[in-house]
Order: sequence, then structure tokens, then C-alpha cells
Amino acid sequence: MPTDFESELVCPACGGKNDAHAVFCQNPKCHKALGEFRYALEELGRQSLWHEALVTKIAGFIGKPHFVVIHIVWIGAWIALNTGIFMIGRTFDAYPFGLLALALSIEAVLITSILIISNSGQSNLANTRATLDYEVNVQTYREIQHIQQTLEMISERLSLLESRQSGS
Repeated sequence: MPTDFESELVCPACGGKNDAHAVFCQNPKCHKALGEFRYALEELGRQSLWHEALVTKIAGFIGKPHFVVIHIVWIGAWIALNTGIFMIGRTFDAYPFGLLALALSIEAVLITSILIISNSGQSNLANTRATLDYEVNVQTYREIQHIQQTLEMISERLSLLESRQSGS
């Protein structure tokens, strides 16, 4: 922690300078935790496997409006090609579009699996954050106890000094 004489903290990750009371690096590209405690995302980054990172990226894309727009365009083009609206080639999936239904069913299973895996990752993140929060709380409690004991000792010494001065 900074002393009274320090006016800024240096980020250990990017080397950027931050306000002395900052908890996270103020660089928007970095935003790492400043201090002697671990950061939940860094902790999970060390523990995560390549497929977990891939699932997180895919789930992030599934949750965006782009995903819906792409599906609307894709399904619309499929129907347009197979109903003869666009005569580019011969139809490959006649009405009632069984191949489209099969493709969407398989996609639904895969998307559901990806979202369940991603949800599990979010649960791990929440658990890691809770564990790290608990560790910080315990450290803070110990520091407060130490400060309180020190203040009590100082108070006792001041009382002793005052009683000696008033007695002389």
C-alpha cells in the first residue's frame, strides 16, 4: 500500500501510473488489480484450458444481436433458395425444409451445450471471486485487529504518561 508520501501507484502489468488510492489500473486496456492480492480473472486465466476460452468466446458471440441477424439472413436465404424465389440452382431442401430443421436442431443442441459449459465457467468465476474476497476480508480483519491492538497500546501508554505528569 502507498505511504502518505506516494502520490501514485505503478501497475505491475502495464507499468502505467495510477492514483494512490486506485484499486484497479486506470488503463482501460489493462485494468489489473493493484495490490498484493490476486485478481479473479487472472486466477481463472491461469487455470483455464484452451477449450474453455473458446467456449467463452463462442458464448459471448451467441449473446450478441449479430447472432440473431446472421440467423435471420441465413434462414431467409435458405428458404428463398429452396422455394424458388432465387433461381440460382436447383433446390436441395424442399418444403417443409427437413434438412433445415435437422441443421437447426443440431445447432440448438450445440448452442445449449456451449451455454451450459459457459455457465459453468461463470460459476467457477463467481466461486473464485468469493474465495478471493474472503481472503481479502480475512487479511483486512487481521490488519484491523492489529491496528486496534496498537491503538489500545498507544492509549494505555498515553494514559500512563498523563497519570505520571499529573502526579508530578
